[in-house]
Order: sequence, then structure tokens, then C-alpha cells
Amino acid sequence: MQETQHPRRTALVTGAARGIGRAIALELARDGHDVAVVDLDFDGFRAFEDDQTETVVAELEAAGARVVAAQASTTDAAAMADVVARVTEEWGALNALVCNAGGGSGPLDGNRGSAVDLDQLDEVMRRNLYGTVTTVQAALPALIGADRPSIVTMGSVTGVKPNETGTYAHYGISKAAVMHYTRYLAADLAPRGVRANCVAPGPVATGRLRMRAREIGERDARRAEALMASVGSETDVARAVRYLASPESQSMSGHVLHLYR
Repeated sequence: MQETQHPRRTALVTGAARGIGRAIALELARDGHDVAVVDLDFDGFRAFEDDQTETVVAELEAAGARVVAAQASTTDAAAMADVVARVTEEWGALNALVCNAGGGSGPLDGNRGSAVDLDQLDEVMRRNLYGTVTTVQAALPALIGADRPSIVTMGSVTGVKPNETGTYAHYGISKAAVMHYTRYLAADLAPRGVRANCVAPGPVATGRLRMRAREIGERDARRAEALMASVGSETDVARAVRYLASPESQSMSGHVLHLYR
């Protein structure tokens, strides 16, 4: 008996050039997705990843996925609308959206809860929350009506509970906002068949974190060792995102999946 050929699902992943976003894009490609990737600089990984030589686009193509690549900021509504228009023109539909782009700013021991730098708070709110909102709004017309569509956002353990030192509060505040925004999305979009969930990792051993640990280690080896003692892997996060993006998690929406010890 001839096997039924199921059409490939499609996904859009932001912040996909390196680190967690790159791992997510590759995990989705291996799971049978064609993948659109967005980043500010597709060669930016070279500053952090010692063992990477190829761009994420080259790796996705090698994995057999069709690829749409766009160099754009997630806070640019017009640019994100253009990306989604390219996806729908080439592939017809968008099944999964992964809002991974974001990040922090300033030193790890800065922005104590009692002394948050408002300029840096504004920067990370735009990068993490506004970028997520803008991306979702651009992608919704392509998601609504697609086959079992899913949105996955990126939170953080620091959005769930403050770290022991009370520092880097601006980042945790922005991630808490992303996580609660996701709950609102899930409630709003349920009647239209779109699920929304969030992954909240602890520290992850990305190239950037390893580089920061080396810098800290030059001044304080014990602190650097403590920083890397309980980190997770990019693969852990990518597999969780793949699950939430796939029909396997069809009964889940409005959840924050915690990935930390």
C-alpha cells in the first residue's frame, strides 16, 4: 500500500542566525518544516560560535528544507509584514510562528530591582515585548485559517522569579511581560483556532553565554564556574519549541513551559 504524503508544514523563526533561534530553526526543519528565518545579521554568529562555519540558511538547505531568509528587525512592522507576505506568496500558509528574537542589555550585575536604568528598560521592552507583539500582528493573517496553527514565544526563568542577586531586573520584567502577553493571546485567539504558548528557559549554554563566562573567568574563576554550573542546552529549548509548534500539543494553549532546575 502506497504511503500518504503529507504536505510539509511551514514555520517562521525570528532571531534565527545563532544560539537558541538557530537550534529551533534546525529542529523544525528536521521535523519536516520549511522554515522562514529572520535576523538582523545572518553572519552575526561568527562573533560567538567557535565551532560554526555555515550560516543557518546553508544548514537549513542542507537539511532539505525550503528557506525564506530576511534581514530585518522584529520591531519594524512594515518589514515583518513583508516577510510574512513572502512566506504566503511562496508557500501559501504559515503553520507555526516562533518569536525568539530578543535579548538583554548592559552588565549582568546591573539594573538592580531598586535601581533600574529606564533607558535600558525601554530598550529591552522594545526588543523583547514590542518585537514579539509586532511579529505576531504581522503573522496573524497567515496563521488564521492554516492547518492547526501555533504561536510560540520566548520567556525566561527571570520572568518567573528574580535571581538571587536582584540584578538584571529590566530583562526579567520584559520577559514577564512577554509571558503574560502570551496568555492574553491564547484567550483572544482560541475562537479562531490559533494556539499560543511560551517557553521559559533558565540559562542556556549559547555561544554568547560561553563568551561572557570566559570574560568573567578572567576576573573571577569561581563566579564563572557558578554561572555555567546549571545551564541548559539549546537543544533542550528547541525540542520544547518543536513540541509546542506541532499538532502533538494540540490541547495546549496559554501555557508557560518552564525549562530550568
